[in-house]
Amino acid sequence: MSNKVNSNGIVLGIKDGLALIQPTKSKLPNRNCFVVGGPGSFKTQSFVVTNVLNERECSIVATDPKGELYEMTAKVKEAQGYEVHVINFMDMVNSDHYNPFDYVRKDREATTVANTMVAAKNDPKHKDIWYNAQLSLLKALILYSIYEMPIVKRNMSGILDFLQEFDPEQDESGVSGLDEQFLKLSKSHPARRAYELGFKKSQEATRASIIISLLTTIGDYVDQEVADFTSNSDFFLNDVGRRKIALYVIIPVMDDTWEGLINLFFSQMFQELYSLGAENNSKLPQPVIFLLDEFPNLGRFDNYEKFLATCRGYGIACCTIIQNITQLQEKYGREQAESILGNCGVKLCLGNVNDTTAKYFSELAGKTTVKVQTSSKSTSKSSKNDSSSSSQNFSYTGRNLINADEILTMDENESILIITGKYPIRLKKAKQFELFPDITDTYRCNQSCYEREIAREVLEFREEKKAEYEEYIHSDEKQKEQKENEEKLHEAKTKKLDKSENQDIDVLKDIIKEKSMEQEDKDEDFEDIGDFDELEDREKELK
Repeated sequence: MSNKVNSNGIVLGIKDGLALIQPTKSKLPNRNCFVVGGPGSFKTQSFVVTNVLNERECSIVATDPKGELYEMTAKVKEAQGYEVHVINFMDMVNSDHYNPFDYVRKDREATTVANTMVAAKNDPKHKDIWYNAQLSLLKALILYSIYEMPIVKRNMSGILDFLQEFDPEQDESGVSGLDEQFLKLSKSHPARRAYELGFKKSQEATRASIIISLLTTIGDYVDQEVADFTSNSDFFLNDVGRRKIALYVIIPVMDDTWEGLINLFFSQMFQELYSLGAENNSKLPQPVIFLLDEFPNLGRFDNYEKFLATCRGYGIACCTIIQNITQLQEKYGREQAESILGNCGVKLCLGNVNDTTAKYFSELAGKTTVKVQTSSKSTSKSSKNDSSSSSQNFSYTGRNLINADEILTMDENESILIITGKYPIRLKKAKQFELFPDITDTYRCNQSCYEREIAREVLEFREEKKAEYEEYIHSDEKQKEQKENEEKLHEAKTKKLDKSENQDIDVLKDIIKEKSMEQEDKDEDFEDIGDFDELEDREKELK
């Protein structure tokens, strides 16, 4: 395959017939690029595809809004020695599998998963009682699945089966089937603590509403295709930081049903890479570049600006790609959007943007001083002769180096590059079909023909977890603990039933006493009130 680009790095554009590239070992503060271009700006063709094809050293994680990126480049990356994977949120059948529960190793990670899932289907700005109740119950269920279920059940499908099997409605003893499962655990068990300090405290009248709200939130996972997709993981997210991988994340453009799961996927990947880096002196064994096209469709990341500020040290470059700055401001707010932009050392405008974006780049480019020439001429008349004089004056004034209207009307083949601490540069777009002219249908492949393959490390991990579970569930300590808790639960239920029965008897006694007093009053008022058989029968009934 011929290549007009002669070095590795992020291809930014063409200047004087040569590709302008930010090398892997750039002297800039970071290797983060902010790329903005509206529809028809060749955003995908001149930046995303070009950089996927050109990159030879780093692992690549690229969002693929239509699946076209995979079809154009996957075979090329395989030929370049890359291991290719696909996570397809549009068509989960033709995809590797991803189970978010595989990355829950600590209690706070269960909180992260639960919070992301609940926030995706409910407004996080209005955290009312229903929002928080769902959150606490889902966290407890996740922890229960991680600690107490076999590995094949440690997923969303397992939780739905669990809720289907154990009724949350309390019986006459005041304990539900769901309660019993958690009360069998030790008091210090993370799942029981989360359950008792959350959902268990709710009033009986609200329990059904909380369960219905949660089932509405996680109801999409009932679908068999989704259940299979999230049942297990085919590779580990930190694998992209261990060996050279090209990962295509296919996302829907118009459907936001899976925005929460997509957001969780990337959040967990960022965290997994940082954890891997921490094990290797804060450096990934394999450097990684993210090409996040249609970035707003990935949901809102709470600490994205912090990720951008620190990722270079781990060997990570991140390209945030959007259609206009307004999208970023709407998703993150103006202040956080500014922080995100400030942590991108390179900013590239591909055109077809809105007024807000054009104004931003105009102001970012700065001002220049221009020399302004003015001339004047005066004429005077007298009886003897006519005379005239002229003068020229020069002044200096400031103007924008690039006006907003120039950005709005620039040629479709042009782009504007602004690098931190440098003057802006006008570039020609680096269209992939010009730099890599031999990319033809020969290299194309059909994404629907993708065949998933489970990594060897994942299979070993499953066997290890399966053995751990069998040892734990059949251990003498676990058996003894469960038996003791079951006995305590039975004793508590019996006491509660006895107390309830005694209360019922007391109520009956009060009724009979009240009836007797009423009868005595009647005896005083009337000499003859007739037959008392009926009243006696009623009293017997009550007794």
